[in-house]
Amino acid sequence: MRFLSAFVWALGTTLFMVASAAAQRADTSRAFVEGGIYDRPYLTRLLGRTAIGGYAEAHARWVRADGVTEEAGFLAKRFNLFTATQVSDWVRVGAEVEFEEGGEEIRLEYAAIDVLVHPAFAIRGGMILSPLGRFNLAHDSPLNPFTDRPLVSTEILGVALSEPGLGVLGSIRLGEVARVTYELYGVNGFNAGVLETSSGTRIPDGRANLEDNNASPAFVGRVAWSPNHTFELGASAHHGAYNVFERDGGTVDDRRNLSIAVIDIDATVAGFRLSGEAARAEIDIPASLEDIAASRQRGAYLDIVRQVGAALIPTMPSSFFLLKARFEAVDFDGDAAGQDIRQFGLGLTFHPTRDTALKLDYTRGRSRDRFSNSSDHAGIFFSIATYF
Repeated sequence: MRFLSAFVWALGTTLFMVASAAAQRADTSRAFVEGGIYDRPYLTRLLGRTAIGGYAEAHARWVRADGVTEEAGFLAKRFNLFTATQVSDWVRVGAEVEFEEGGEEIRLEYAAIDVLVHPAFAIRGGMILSPLGRFNLAHDSPLNPFTDRPLVSTEILGVALSEPGLGVLGSIRLGEVARVTYELYGVNGFNAGVLETSSGTRIPDGRANLEDNNASPAFVGRVAWSPNHTFELGASAHHGAYNVFERDGGTVDDRRNLSIAVIDIDATVAGFRLSGEAARAEIDIPASLEDIAASRQRGAYLDIVRQVGAALIPTMPSSFFLLKARFEAVDFDGDAAGQDIRQFGLGLTFHPTRDTALKLDYTRGRSRDRFSNSSDHAGIFFSIATYF
C-alpha cells in the first residue's frame, strides 16, 4: 500500500498546489490528450448529436529468427468503430468496438459517460482506457509511426488496457500556455491470469477482469505537466490485488498486489518528435512459483520521428513523409539474467493526408530465454492504416 499512498499523495499535492490557479481558467483550445478518445477526425458531427467513425489497418509481414522464417503473410489487423455523443452541454458518451485479426477477437475497448462539471473537474464512468502511460490513451494505428506497437506497451502494460471503472479527470491551466492534466479512477484491476501461463509472469493475461474477481478495487491514475504545446511529461501508476484472497467472509490466501509505475514523455526538439515510456512492475508471487514467475518486470521505448517532404508529391498537396527510429527493450524478470528482448527499428512512413499512413519498417533485435540462450530476429513490415 505504500506504493499507492505515495502516488495518491503526489497527485493530491500537485492538485493542491495548482488549485488556486485551476478554477481560474482551463485551456479549452487543446485536446485533453492529443490523439485520444475525443481528439479524432470523426468528431465532425454527422448524425445530429452523434458522430461516427473508425479506423482500419492491414499488414504485410515477414519475420525471421535464427535463419528460420517464422512469419510471412498478410493480416487484416484491426477494424475499429467508434462514436461520440454530446448528450447535453455537460454530458457526453464515447464508445469504441475493436475487431482484431480479421474478426478473431471482438472487444469493447471503450464505453464511458463523462459529466463535465468544469474543465478542471469531470466525472467519468464505464469501460475506460486506463491512464497507464500516454500510449494507452492515444494508440490509434494511423497515429503510431510504426506498424507494431512498442514492446513495453503490449508485453508489460497490456495496451490497449481497458477496465470498468469510475473516477475524475481535468485540465488545469497554469499561466497563458502551461497546464496540468490528471486522471484518477477506481477500477477492477487485473486477475489471476497474470500468473496462469507456462511462461511465468505475463501481466497482459490478467486483463479483461470485467467483474471484480476479488471484491477489492484497484486504482490507476496519471498526472501530466505541459509547459507548452510541444512538450508533455507524464507520471502514472496502477495498484491493486490480482488474486482472490477472501471468500464467504474467510481468508483463503495472502493478498497479492500488482503495482505498475510509468513515466512518459512527448516532446518536439529541433524538428524531431521524441516520444517514449519507461515502465516498472512489481508483482507479489507465492513462494511455490518463485522459480517460475517473476516478481519484477520493466521496459522502455523511445521513438524519434522527423517530418520531411511536405507536398513533395504535386497531386497530394497535404502529403508528407516521416523518417523514424525506435529503440526498445523489455525484461520479463528483473531479478535474473535472461528473459528479455532488445530491438531497434527504422523506417519510412508516407502520409497522403494526416489521417492515412503507409508504413515501411525494418526491425532487428535479440531475445534471451530464462536460461540466457539468445536468439536473433529481424522483420520487414508494410502496413496501411487510415481513419474513416
